[in-house]
Amino acid sequence: MEHEMPDNSVVVNLNQFERARRTQLTAETLALLHACRDQLIEGAARGLTRHTEAMENALLAMAERSPLLNERNTYYNAQSVLNKQANELLSACKDAYCKSFDVFIQGRDKSASPDLSELSLLGDQDFEIALTVDKATARMRYNCAEELVALEARIARLIGRELPENDNPLGPRKLCEALLDGISRNPLLEPRARLLLLNQFDLVLTTELAAIYQGINRHLVDRGVLPDLKAGTRNRVRGTPAGGGTASPVAGTASAAPAPANDMLRLFEQLAGSGGAGGGMAGGVGPAGGGLAGFSLVDSLGKLQNGPLTLPGVGSFELPMLEAANIQNVLRALQQSPVMRAASPLDAVLVDAVAMLFDVVFDEAAIPDRLKAQIARLQIPVLKAAMLDREFFSQTRHPVRRMLDAIARLSVHLPDTDAGTARLDAVAAVVSRVIDTFDNDLAVFINAADELEAMCAELDDAVETTAETSLQPDIEQIRQAERAELAPVVAHDLVNRTLQDQDVPDTVREFLRRDWARLLGTDYIREGEQGAHFNSHVETMRELVWSVQSKADMDARLMLVRILPGLLKRLREGVAELELPQKLSENFFATLVILHANAVRPNAQPVPLPEIPAAEMAALLAESVVETPAAPVIDTAAEPAVEDEFTERAHALNKGDWVEFHYEDGTFRWARLGWVSHVRNTYLFSDQDGMNSFSIGLNRLADKLRRGEAVIVERKSITESAFGKLMKMFRQKLGS
Repeated sequence: MEHEMPDNSVVVNLNQFERARRTQLTAETLALLHACRDQLIEGAARGLTRHTEAMENALLAMAERSPLLNERNTYYNAQSVLNKQANELLSACKDAYCKSFDVFIQGRDKSASPDLSELSLLGDQDFEIALTVDKATARMRYNCAEELVALEARIARLIGRELPENDNPLGPRKLCEALLDGISRNPLLEPRARLLLLNQFDLVLTTELAAIYQGINRHLVDRGVLPDLKAGTRNRVRGTPAGGGTASPVAGTASAAPAPANDMLRLFEQLAGSGGAGGGMAGGVGPAGGGLAGFSLVDSLGKLQNGPLTLPGVGSFELPMLEAANIQNVLRALQQSPVMRAASPLDAVLVDAVAMLFDVVFDEAAIPDRLKAQIARLQIPVLKAAMLDREFFSQTRHPVRRMLDAIARLSVHLPDTDAGTARLDAVAAVVSRVIDTFDNDLAVFINAADELEAMCAELDDAVETTAETSLQPDIEQIRQAERAELAPVVAHDLVNRTLQDQDVPDTVREFLRRDWARLLGTDYIREGEQGAHFNSHVETMRELVWSVQSKADMDARLMLVRILPGLLKRLREGVAELELPQKLSENFFATLVILHANAVRPNAQPVPLPEIPAAEMAALLAESVVETPAAPVIDTAAEPAVEDEFTERAHALNKGDWVEFHYEDGTFRWARLGWVSHVRNTYLFSDQDGMNSFSIGLNRLADKLRRGEAVIVERKSITESAFGKLMKMFRQKLGS
């Protein structure tokens, strides 16, 4: 793998490319977000617990007032579950909210453009659910609007971007959705009863949330996340400016929106009527409208396409020879020739428009000269086609324009390799066929456009496939480096959530926080939160907590007997992986034997637990060191963060976008964005064939854009961009 940019290269980091990548999500930031999460859900749970009896009474009252038996039964169903299983309900809601929050943190909730092909009608039940959640969200938001404005600004500061109000992980929408998810996990609740409970929860939280949000805001202010904000203030992420910093390319940058077809043709007619044929008519040779009797401009172009044109009384005219090293606009020479005497004023304007189109294409720095040479060979066929079919100027998908755009798009697929040369030869063959066979039938251009577009699509797919494979090792290495920073926070957060509100002996509590958390951290670094070992060890931790608690009934005791062999086996494997000192390990499992015995005989005198003297314990703990997997260190000493239009452009890059990097020796290279880190804003690029890769940080990339050392290649239509510029220039001529 090449390391092209050592100043911020990691190359030592896929999914949908979504983008939750803004500022670096450090362990400190993650811990702060977790604290806010816990304040919100714990505060909501306490408020709901205080009002459980009031909610039950409200449901009973509504049942008594309902005239329909089915409705009464639904109210009774909701009241009964709330009465008997309130703690289980709230626990499920808390778990659902924490999982939803984790989804946000991991960047898997990035909003994408809707796929219209997947849209469908909502069923009655789905519509009722959506309506209930919407109403609950609206009530909560209305009653704590001021607090939410400040909170959303602080969350935007923490994660480095502003979120839509419904995507705020601490907002009412996410809370309502999690509450409904938790409620829906109860199998005893009917579908309608779930919505009734959500509505009751909403009525309680509508009055409770403002105080909770105030507490979260104070917590963030105390930790320096924005000062106290006035009501209504809100930072908005600036939109991407329209000008500067982006190169056109492979297809050009539309600096002016293309005008409708009729506007363009009317503009040409106005220019013809005013005598303003354009810059190409300088030198005194203007359209004389019949200066060459019996000659047609279109017929003359057909002959010039194949060689010299003999003119009566004035000898012959031949277009200049085209060479790859010296790209010429031969249409400018045509405009100065006697051939134009056969042109009408409107024809002269159209010739000037096509000539200016090629001027724009030849000025396009993103198209390599050897590809421009092939485009230059098409000047006469393109002009002739435009004269025969003037929809060329109005239809963005005209076959001639499709062909030119496809050739321009191939710019990113022509590296200085044998493969690039072979592709160029294939383009040259298509161009030669057009020149040799075009007379009056535009089908020649249709076939050429289809062939070139198919070539573009095939090359895009090939680069995509190659990049997906070649970048995987780098992606995984960078992900490990990112997870290594967050692992302690993630692991201890999981342990604390498992132990929360649980009656667990101190020995087990200490073991989980001191030892098992390290194992979870190691698993998280190696595999991530979806890893099999990580989730197995999380489940083992939960089973361990349950196993040492008092078992009052026979079913629980039998369950303990069934799971105990597997639990102990997994614990021993985990302890072996932790490489705990033998005496520490033996003492822990001896303690477990006693704890499990005490759990199944809660009324008997508990057996005392074995202890290790404090001095000996300290020595053993000093030996207990688990090695974390080696992970490359991400270079954070990049350019300082500057929020400006160039940073926004870097933010706006998507997987598959191309950037042209320029170097001090005057060379440049095309690079395709293959992946972006969700945590550290690391951009991973590959070359034109999807092979060699390098990485660069967001701020460093923005600085290169700012200095002109990197140029974003906008893969738009080169002809659409050119005609937009032509319209602007022609309007200026008419105005002057």
